[in-house]
Amino acid sequence: MLANVYLHTVLDTWFDQEVRPRMRGRCFLVRFADDAVMGLASKEDAQRVLEVLAKRFERFGLQLHPTKTRLVAFSGRASRAEPDDQEEDPPGTFTFLGFTHYWGRSRRGAAVVKRKTAASRLSRALRAIRAWCRTHRHEPVREQHQQLTRKIQGYYAYYGITGNSRSLGLFFEQAKRA
Repeated sequence: MLANVYLHTVLDTWFDQEVRPRMRGRCFLVRFADDAVMGLASKEDAQRVLEVLAKRFERFGLQLHPTKTRLVAFSGRASRAEPDDQEEDPPGTFTFLGFTHYWGRSRRGAAVVKRKTAASRLSRALRAIRAWCRTHRHEPVREQHQQLTRKIQGYYAYYGITGNSRSLGLFFEQAKRA
């Protein structure tokens, strides 16, 4: 709650009033609590904003996360480039709020942004399911079933978005095995 109130002034208002009018192309900001993604049409604009953003955060006693803050060439062409072994995500992809965002093709062949469950979140959820099953295996089957059903429903409620059926199916199959 405090992050939302504080970052509203530090980031949201600043982006709308100071950054947006100075950009040559289109731009947007998406923020949830203390996580944010900025989309800028020009690489030069993105580099300038990244430099100024670090200084702005320092002025308010904040700092950018060094491994999460980076420029990503996110266009349809960049997604077809060869992945670099040193990066966490291949070119043209990024992870935000537990989803990996990447370019793909729609059924009609248009380039669209697709989302799937981030690999780290999927494995973390499966580890939690397995651990829960180990500690509760001596409870009555009916109680186990009710709890596991709730856990799976909760997972589906968050990650159940269009285009993520492969990750959901994998989660369900692995949860059944556990």
